Amino acid sequence: MRLLAGLIFTPSLAWAQQPAKPTPPAASALADRTSTTVKPPSQILDENRSSIAVIVAGGNTSFKLGTGFFVRSTGLLLTNFHVVEGTELVGVRIPGTNEVLWAKKATGFDPDNDLVLLEVETGETRPVSLGDSDKARVGEEIVVVGNPEGLEQTISNGLLSGIRELDGRRLFQISAPISEGSSGSPVFNNRGEVIAVVVSSIESGQNLNFAIPINYVKPLLSRTAEEEISALPKRTRGDTQTGNGNRPGPPAADPANLAVQAMSKIADQIRGCDGSSTIIKTKGKMPHYAHLHLDPPTNVWFDVKPSDSLVAPFEGIVEFSVQFAGSRDMKTEAEAASAPDYPKASKTIWFRNSYRINGSSVQLDYQSYFDSQQQDWHSRQGNTNGCWDRIGNQ
Repeated sequence: MRLLAGLIFTPSLAWAQQPAKPTPPAASALADRTSTTVKPPSQILDENRSSIAVIVAGGNTSFKLGTGFFVRSTGLLLTNFHVVEGTELVGVRIPGTNEVLWAKKATGFDPDNDLVLLEVETGETRPVSLGDSDKARVGEEIVVVGNPEGLEQTISNGLLSGIRELDGRRLFQISAPISEGSSGSPVFNNRGEVIAVVVSSIESGQNLNFAIPINYVKPLLSRTAEEEISALPKRTRGDTQTGNGNRPGPPAADPANLAVQAMSKIADQIRGCDGSSTIIKTKGKMPHYAHLHLDPPTNVWFDVKPSDSLVAPFEGIVEFSVQFAGSRDMKTEAEAASAPDYPKASKTIWFRNSYRINGSSVQLDYQSYFDSQQQDWHSRQGNTNGCWDRIGNQ
């Protein structure tokens, strides 16, 4: 069970539907936009694309992935407290842009409710429309927009499944799917107003996800005192169980070292690939076939370098050579399959696989090959039926 901020679940908590209790009043200066028009999820996403950001918060020994959204045109960004807790610098990027914004200070925070407002160094921003979570009702439709597993601006919908009570505070249970990286995502009602902030889920329960009502944020909006992110208070051990975005456990190793270890493993897997063979249809007017032999990879080496992506801060490259040998053209597949190993032609080709790396998570990004005639690398489409095409390519 992944939980956050000391909010969630003591043994005495009764999982019964409770009548709604008042939440903290909105600040008097708050002037949120309201709407009575029901909007489809696609419209809600389109209207808020520039308001929802990817967050990568870094410290000396770890970095955390999360989601945040602007609540003021001055660059005030809301996210979960645990996303930035114990870090020093927070990078913020709006998907679809190349600019990385930075947040170094917090103007308001509430560790008990796992909320923090960050002052982002930017010009004017487009804020979301804040709703009234006291008016939310069980069964109403909701939409969540976030960055689960680093997949930017993923939209999911569901229902407000329940309103739970814990020590006098409300907690929304939602059925919209969320994953790691969703922490801090806005929960919209069907009028496009944010009524909650994604905070946690229970791993053992399908679609048992939770969010903090947005009215708990509103008192923070009137605060003006600034605090360095690195100076934010630390919660007690019992309060620091993290939710979607950061799983429980010791601090992660240095991100660069994790990236090197991940790519070393990928290179070892490629070195361990066996050779293979396949029957291919050759070009020409008549349907001829050839038996293509691939030897195991050789000359395998790898490299790791920083990338411009907040979601995947490192890029990994593996280069290797493969010896290809092809039989003479045969009229049938059966003749090609029984062709001798002595080839008509043989050639060595260099391949390069490029990977996106986030911590110890590696994903194949693109593949290329070296053209010996043009003396340049070219993008490669399809695969060679070798196991090296499947490594990191799930």
